[in-house]
Amino acid sequence: MILLVLAIQLRPDAMRDASRQTVRIYCAAGIAKPVEDIVNAYNAQYGTDVEIVRTGGSGELAGQITMEFETGLIGGADIYITADDRLLDKAYQAGVIAERFSVAEQRPVIAVPISNEIPMGGLSEMLSNPEVKFGIASEQAAVGKLVRGVASDLKVLDKLEERKATDAENVMTLAQALVAGSLDAAVIWDTTVSQLNQTGPEPVLKISALVDASDQTRSEIALGIVSTTRSPTASLQFARYLTANQTGQPSFENYGFSFLAGDDWEQVPEIHLYCGSMFTPVIESAIREFAIREGVNLYPRWEGCGKLVAAMRSIDDENLFPDAYLACDESFLRQVQEYFNDPVRLSRNEIVLAVSKTVPSNVESPLALANSNLRIGICDPEFSALGFLTRELLSEYSGPAGNPSNVLSEKESLYQTIERQAAVKADVGPTLISQLVAGGLDAAFVYRSNLAADPKTLQAVNVYSISNDKTVGVATQPWAISKSTRNPALMQRLYDWLDRAEIRDQFKKNGFLDPVLN
Repeated sequence: MILLVLAIQLRPDAMRDASRQTVRIYCAAGIAKPVEDIVNAYNAQYGTDVEIVRTGGSGELAGQITMEFETGLIGGADIYITADDRLLDKAYQAGVIAERFSVAEQRPVIAVPISNEIPMGGLSEMLSNPEVKFGIASEQAAVGKLVRGVASDLKVLDKLEERKATDAENVMTLAQALVAGSLDAAVIWDTTVSQLNQTGPEPVLKISALVDASDQTRSEIALGIVSTTRSPTASLQFARYLTANQTGQPSFENYGFSFLAGDDWEQVPEIHLYCGSMFTPVIESAIREFAIREGVNLYPRWEGCGKLVAAMRSIDDENLFPDAYLACDESFLRQVQEYFNDPVRLSRNEIVLAVSKTVPSNVESPLALANSNLRIGICDPEFSALGFLTRELLSEYSGPAGNPSNVLSEKESLYQTIERQAAVKADVGPTLISQLVAGGLDAAFVYRSNLAADPKTLQAVNVYSISNDKTVGVATQPWAISKSTRNPALMQRLYDWLDRAEIRDQFKKNGFLDPVLN
């Protein structure tokens, strides 16, 4: 029997190997305090060597990691933590960042010294008072970009630039100027106010007003693993710790951040993944690479989707339920959709007729098989998406020119006729392929990807499309993350890993079609 569940596990010393790797962090200045607390706790607990080596404005740090990436500098940042997730997304699209993590949110506010009684109901009111000496951050800082965006919407950007007393490099510089009394007001983060007020016995700053009165302008703090890191596993393990609910949330909320729900913390998470068997030759190695890079134990189960669905319905232990399901066709995901979040379409796969080259050349369509003496192979519609879709396709099939030879009985559809004649009814397509190549079958209905998995197969068979319409006889493969998984962010990163250009190329080489977008 084929091994259905493969455990991709770490070596016992994998965590010790990771703990010996140095992880260098570039961190936006306004986020440094909670990150520093988390770094200290992590190093103390696991004996690791994680350190913040540079702080500054988010834009400044983004420019630095981009320069390091473009010049091939060794020993730069492993992790970039920014107050502006848009900067991280831009770096990700450019290939500078390999993995992304959401962390927390914060809001831009007008802050003043605790003793300041000057009324400032909002940005426009602050600008209209000539006695208020205020500062903003430069455009290299995330809060500097945000306040300029709000001012532009209010049509007061020119006035903001004319009246500012300073545009500091980062929010901490502005906050310190407020404490020192050199500014009456400054646009900083609400979290910066919280942090400064915890440094002494009494509060030193207060929030006078939101920069955006509608409270719609917020910044998402995000973390990225730099693609040139020499310590990917150690960096990813710390990133999971920082963004986990149990280990990262308390520190961020202590400083006033709105923490974004992350995964549960486990030093080495165990992940269960259900995959239709068609994907084995395409993504098995990529999944192995992901497990090793992340430092997780990953248990993929490759099987016909009917059996996977039946297995899901029989699971009693929620810890064994799949964290994600990559189905051979949407019809099988629909049977268990209540357990999963909304899916994303990953690929499509065409059902074709494969005929041994030893068979006369006039067998070019399913109709030619009806009432013939040929040995035909199909997949079981109860256990596999391929069998289910073959049944759907052939039940309505009449061929390009109808049924001119009247080979079909009035009481039977083409599928019923072929099912009655079938010499083999298998669970998965590769079983049919192996028998076709070995000479045990003359014809079989399989996925195009089943044929592309081994070049020798294409030398032994002729391949015929059943329909010219690429929406008929085509399976659509959805990816869905379980509602009950403790690791939704990790599973999203696995999807992103499989959605890379190089893996997309593997799908195409194996006969898959691009997905139809949702």
